[in-house]
Amino acid sequence: MRPSLITGAAPLRGSGLLHKPLAFAAVLVVAIGISLLVGYVDYRIGMIIAAGLIGVMVTLICLFNTHLGFLITTVVGFFMFYIKRMSDDTLPMGVAVDVLTAVTFIGAYYKKTIHKQRIWQYMKNPVSYMYIMYLGFLLIELFNPSMYSVSGWIFTVRKFVNFVMIYFIGLFTFNSVKDVKDYLKLWLFLSVLSGAYGCFQEWFGLLGFEEHWVVSDPVRYRLYFQGGEIRKFSFLSDPTAYGILMACSVVFAIVLAMTTQKPKQRNWLIVGIIIMCLGMAFSGTRTAYFMIPGGLAIYFLMTITNRRTLLFMAGFFMFIVVLMFGPFSGNNTVNRIRTSFHLKDDESMNVRDENRHHIQPYILRHPIGGGVATSGVLGIQYNPGHPLAGFPPDSGYLRTALETGWIGLIITMTLFFVTLLVGVKGYYQARTREVRALYVAIVTGLYAYIIAHYAQVAIGQIPGAFFFYSAMAIIVKMKDFETPSHKNSDQAKTITT
Repeated sequence: MRPSLITGAAPLRGSGLLHKPLAFAAVLVVAIGISLLVGYVDYRIGMIIAAGLIGVMVTLICLFNTHLGFLITTVVGFFMFYIKRMSDDTLPMGVAVDVLTAVTFIGAYYKKTIHKQRIWQYMKNPVSYMYIMYLGFLLIELFNPSMYSVSGWIFTVRKFVNFVMIYFIGLFTFNSVKDVKDYLKLWLFLSVLSGAYGCFQEWFGLLGFEEHWVVSDPVRYRLYFQGGEIRKFSFLSDPTAYGILMACSVVFAIVLAMTTQKPKQRNWLIVGIIIMCLGMAFSGTRTAYFMIPGGLAIYFLMTITNRRTLLFMAGFFMFIVVLMFGPFSGNNTVNRIRTSFHLKDDESMNVRDENRHHIQPYILRHPIGGGVATSGVLGIQYNPGHPLAGFPPDSGYLRTALETGWIGLIITMTLFFVTLLVGVKGYYQARTREVRALYVAIVTGLYAYIIAHYAQVAIGQIPGAFFFYSAMAIIVKMKDFETPSHKNSDQAKTITT
């Protein structure tokens, strides 16, 4: 019996394009042509064609399925530096992430306009107001008389716009608690995977292309080779970004483990925490060691009346005491952690303090700073000859003060303060245990990054930027995820995490 008789559909008689001999011939010619190019010209042509096809497919997904597209963009952000190292820094993966972010934003924006939704409703919150204010301030910076180059301003504004797009993609695509949990589960999975790969690098050594990438640059090798061993960087750009990411994810996972009511979920989180802690330790990033107690401090303050919190903090304090004073002097990783808390003996910290005191008069004399992209390596690239060009802005806040002045620093600090305030307020106003747990976990993760920004340019590094700016969006949107029935049913209950 023919299939058309079973389904009741009209039989196919080869009327489609692919059933014609000419189509088969065209496909055969293309296949033979690609095979010849790959076999006799350059094998990389096949990789380029495959990458192009995959890129087109991913771009279309980001445009028409924005929630999935945002997840894919986050995954690409995690592995972009790993792919660059495999290709010896020849593939423009940074551009690919920027394009995917922009396409996802455009798709999410037009999806809202098609459904007749007013985009302005996503602006009516304190965090969005602060972003609009900061964007306006950056427009003023274009006319900064101390800045030599407009191209540096364009580079900085482009990066800022990318971060704002991540924030608004979160506002557009996080429409339920499930959407938020799906994204955070992906984030934790990728973080644990990064931690596990860092452990692999520590225990089995770097792969050939990774070792070549490290030793190919003498400056990079001096930064990475410390204490007789290579600092591990996993899939990320460098050990510092890796350690900071692990510390933030550890804080986030600890809070989730403390607040979850599911033993199986808690056990998996504990396993992930151990893996990420090892990865953080192998990165040798001193800043990361401060992030965990700093992030947990705000969790302690927000849940100080909870008995489980008090017990955990007591156990955590005992662990720190054992780590600092226990008989582990022969371990290089432990020694590096211990010396991180000897601030007076830290030569790197002393040099940074001296630089900070030396440059403070310049900051006071320039209310709007020396101009964006004028300090550090970017200053040498975009504003050669500028007084700030080449000056090492080891702190994110110091860089903000140098380039945008004390006015820009005030706006930045206000943005972070408002974000934390919205999160803390949302935590205490939430009526469901699930939403409260997400609030406190995200606030502690954000606070850990804000602490790290004092010692490093931590905020704005890929892939951490995806967590930081999407977490801001989650804090803003979370209040809309509790239905009136949830609020009314829990009105009389006192729920503690």
